[in-house]
Amino acid sequence: MTSNSVINEIDQLLPQTQCQKCGYKDCRAYAKAIAETGENINRCAPGGNEVIDSLSELTKRPRLELDKTIQATYLESTAMIDEEYCIGCTLCIDACPIDSIIGAAKRTHTILNSICSGCGLCLPPCPTNCITIVPLNAKIKNQKPSSQKLIKLSQSDRSELWRNKYQEKMLRGENKNNERTKEISAQLNTEVKLKIKEKRIIEALEIARRRLKKAGTSVI
Repeated sequence: MTSNSVINEIDQLLPQTQCQKCGYKDCRAYAKAIAETGENINRCAPGGNEVIDSLSELTKRPRLELDKTIQATYLESTAMIDEEYCIGCTLCIDACPIDSIIGAAKRTHTILNSICSGCGLCLPPCPTNCITIVPLNAKIKNQKPSSQKLIKLSQSDRSELWRNKYQEKMLRGENKNNERTKEISAQLNTEVKLKIKEKRIIEALEIARRRLKKAGTSVI
């Protein structure tokens, strides 16, 4: 079994966009696959050649070109919403792995470009195709001044930000599922108790009927 320290080292080299283009649910899962099952080191689209080189050096494996079945992406990117066509369906909010989209149901949504990693997971579920991925550069500051906050961060700081945001969302989802499980369990327990009580009442009524019949009293 590969130690967590090795998985951690690999995970630290990944950009943490959680884009799933590698075929795994998140960067951590891909890191684990590289360490434990020998998964290829050339499946990180946003990381590109830089990440492949780093993984090659760390794992002592031959360097490979980016897997041809994976579409190359640009790490310096962010999402934009054309608010005129946003219908407030919240599907993009659910899809975003790092909580960089805010908005309420049937209300126009907004991208937090000070956080957005440009992973593109919000594109497929959008029914109106009102989201696009654009370069994260100085030109975007006129539309989204908050993007400058992310632009000024080093890639390692961005990765740490995205990792933390992803973990926060996963923890919140886990807690929500646990609460739901508790609610279902409590509901089932209540139903079981009611059925037991109902059975006992029926049994008690039957005993009462037999006693009344034995005593010669009319039974309704």
